Amino acid sequence: MTRNFLVFLIGAIILLVFSFAFCYAAIYAENLIAGIFALVGFVATLAMSLAIGIACRDESTSLALWFYGVAVITGVFLMWYLTRAGTLLQIW
Repeated sequence: MTRNFLVFLIGAIILLVFSFAFCYAAIYAENLIAGIFALVGFVATLAMSLAIGIACRDESTSLALWFYGVAVITGVFLMWYLTRAGTLLQIW
């Protein structure tokens, strides 16, 4: 089962990288569809990392720490993106 979790970890990191690329394009090129893709990607990465991290913890796998790490990094990027987008849209 560890090999499957490792594939999910690599997939989560790739999804995080693409979400950050879309986030960067949304903020600096003012592309709305890229912003939507970035938001969906960040939320999907966060949900997937937390869910699989909990599943790894139940099986006492050491990969749980890696998934929690990806979830923390995704949360930081998501908060940065939301505050930056909110500032550009003059929400706050």
